Amino acid sequence: MQFQWKTSLRRKTLVIVLAALVVLEGGLYAFSRIVLLGGFSRLEEDFASQNLGRASLALSNEVEGLQHLTLEYANRDQTYAYTEAGNSKGLANEFSNRTFEQLRANFIVVIDRSGHPVFAQGYDLAALTPRTLSPAMLTQLKSDPALRGGGGAPRDVKGILTIQSKPVLLASSPILSSDANGTPAGRLILGRSLDSDETVRLSEITDTLIDIGPLDLKLLPKDFAAATQKISDSQPIAVHPYPGSMLAAYEDLHDINGRRAAVLRVLLSRTIYQQGQTTLIQFLLLLLASGFLFGAIVLYLLERFVTSRVASLSRNISKIGVSGNLTDRVEVSGHDELAKLSASINEMLEDLDRVQTERQEERTRLAMMVERMPAVLWTADTNLRIKSATGAGLAALEIGSPIGLSVFEFFATDDPGAPPIAAHRRALAGEIIPYETAWKERQFESHVQPLRDAEGKIQGVIGVALDITEREKLTDQLRQSQKMQAVGELAGGVAHDFNNLLMVVKGHAQLLLDRMPDGSQSKQSVTQIEKAADRAAALTRQLLAFSRKQVLQPRVLDMNEVVAGMIRMFSRVIGANIDMAFLPGGNLSRVKADPGQIEQVLLNLVVNARDAMPDGGRLTIETSNVELDQGYAALHASVEPGHYVMLTVTDTGCGMDEKTQARIFEPFFTTKAPGKGTGLGLATVYGVVKQSGGYIYVYSELNRGTTFKIYLPKVVAEVDKVVATPEGEGHARGSETILFVEDEQSVRDLVREYLGPAGYCVLEAADGLQALRAASAHPGPIHLLITDVVMPHLSGPELATKISATRPDMKVLFISGYTDDTVFRHGVLEGDVAFLQKPFNLKALAKKIREVLSGRTVSVESHPELEEA
Repeated sequence: MQFQWKTSLRRKTLVIVLAALVVLEGGLYAFSRIVLLGGFSRLEEDFASQNLGRASLALSNEVEGLQHLTLEYANRDQTYAYTEAGNSKGLANEFSNRTFEQLRANFIVVIDRSGHPVFAQGYDLAALTPRTLSPAMLTQLKSDPALRGGGGAPRDVKGILTIQSKPVLLASSPILSSDANGTPAGRLILGRSLDSDETVRLSEITDTLIDIGPLDLKLLPKDFAAATQKISDSQPIAVHPYPGSMLAAYEDLHDINGRRAAVLRVLLSRTIYQQGQTTLIQFLLLLLASGFLFGAIVLYLLERFVTSRVASLSRNISKIGVSGNLTDRVEVSGHDELAKLSASINEMLEDLDRVQTERQEERTRLAMMVERMPAVLWTADTNLRIKSATGAGLAALEIGSPIGLSVFEFFATDDPGAPPIAAHRRALAGEIIPYETAWKERQFESHVQPLRDAEGKIQGVIGVALDITEREKLTDQLRQSQKMQAVGELAGGVAHDFNNLLMVVKGHAQLLLDRMPDGSQSKQSVTQIEKAADRAAALTRQLLAFSRKQVLQPRVLDMNEVVAGMIRMFSRVIGANIDMAFLPGGNLSRVKADPGQIEQVLLNLVVNARDAMPDGGRLTIETSNVELDQGYAALHASVEPGHYVMLTVTDTGCGMDEKTQARIFEPFFTTKAPGKGTGLGLATVYGVVKQSGGYIYVYSELNRGTTFKIYLPKVVAEVDKVVATPEGEGHARGSETILFVEDEQSVRDLVREYLGPAGYCVLEAADGLQALRAASAHPGPIHLLITDVVMPHLSGPELATKISATRPDMKVLFISGYTDDTVFRHGVLEGDVAFLQKPFNLKALAKKIREVLSGRTVSVESHPELEEA
């Protein structure tokens, strides 16, 4: 039942205005309450988070102070001597009760290098009396791997550790002599309990109420337990009200093993929120007063300028409706919307005939759009006979007019279980059915549903089919691209881990060869080891090329010059029974790519073409400028429209079928006999082209030849000139001091073993912190810093910056086994910086050292071997 409000426009206006004011003021109040109190709550939470940060900072300062004290005592000569000799009495004298009080330590443990405690003593800071450490506590301190500093080089450890269900601040440092040289005699561990005395002290420091709840306590307070449920990685801080008009902020404290050890709580007064409530009450009173005044003014103005004139307009329209005379006009004075409304009504009467005509034209245009739509639309009756059909898709099917045909004839099938037939039957039963079907050698995405009359009774079926043949082709291209990307990631990962191993194998083989006399019977075996390592390195480079993770050295190139420079080599490679033609493009644009890698691409394609024409044929190499438009990009997944330089290599050989073409760029796939190729040739071509920002496509038919088309982006720049590298330099011998920083022990041993006998003074470090200590302890000059790019604690660039601040004359050479863009992210390959990619041989290292020390930075080029597809 529809409600009808029988009253005048003026009364309705009054009621609506009053209701609007009530709703508006109520809404404004509710909104302001949400916004203001929410803002004050967020401000309060921010204030709580800041105080929680201060508390965390104070706790971190306590840990840093404890670590500083631990390091100070661990680097004393007497501590080193007592630990080395197992002198527990000497350590007891050194760590007296007075020492415990000064350090505010609850326990001190000294463990020798074999893991046995030499000295272990607890201390009650409240009673100022010693106490014995429990065996369980000693066992935990000895067995915790993080507390021992890990399995690598000794390091300092600091943080929180839960011991016997209680959190403890502790620090652990290796015991070294005062000059920080030699093997650590053991480890020194200092601990301070996070008890009530410590939290009171932290509260006094930060002027904040601080409490710490250990997670292992069974009687954990309810507010701590609730906070631990809310804290997560995405929400590291929990803030909620606390009894007594207080606000509590909570944060997890993690131990040295990364596990949750305790919860830090800070209590604050809720003065900010209370101020917000007072402000909200004042705003409500102001809102009520302004609303009353605003309502009175609006009612007067509406009556004066709107409602009285609307009533006059209504009377005039009623007269025209009663008379039915469309020649009459309504008149309202003024120049506002009501006056325009009266003019619009008058124009509406004049335009009724024109509107009817326009509607008929619109129906005609709609029918034309449906007929030209690239789809097929049809209807069928309950007997499944086609009653109507339209759409441009009918022309592509070449079936003529289907009206009068049954759906069996329409879809050219006698199978009642075929998807189109079954879908039509289910549509007659009231279902809406989507399905895909192959129809006249094309793929369609179809949709049928019941065709109902005005009363909802099913009268037949209505269907639409969209041609998705081209979309399916694009989907296949995308799927192939994703598969190649996944295989490339795997190849790049394997190559990265293999680089360090290859460097050690090649380096030691080279050392053995240099030390063996010419007549040695073992020299041939070592030579074979070195050759095998070189071939493995070549395979690794090809894997990196495919995975697009090699470090390229791109230059602006003229492709005509690159191809012309290799024509003589191609003539020797292909043989006399193959005719070769080079068709250079005129006014060819420039490209930016690694010239060595582009030459490798050309050589691999030429060798493949030669193998495809064992009985002779014709090989054509062509360059030209092309523009790939939106239409081309729509048919080739991932292609960006634009201007490119196209390099085409065409042969008249045996060709390939579609199954082979789908796999030719996969690494290790080959159609050749065993021993005739590894299948890395075209994988390398694919990787180089992709990493250079280009695209590669192959067109081939069995017994009709193959065409490879490579598209490289056009650049607007002059061709880069090549500067020849001076010959006859790079002798291994020298007398300078080199600081070599590398986290791989085997690589450090290899480089030291090679450079030491050559006259260099080699200082070693396993990471950036050790390197800083070694540089600080070395009294003489350091001529060259050789450092890995990615290391724990400090990266190579950070280490070079810190040491160069005190040694400005020191040269730097970066090395890296990473093959992706890691060295670019760390800012190494920017500007004139010396860099050497692993794996490198020792002679290349020696040459690079002399070049850097002499003030030149010249890249050490590699020469990847030819690998056939």
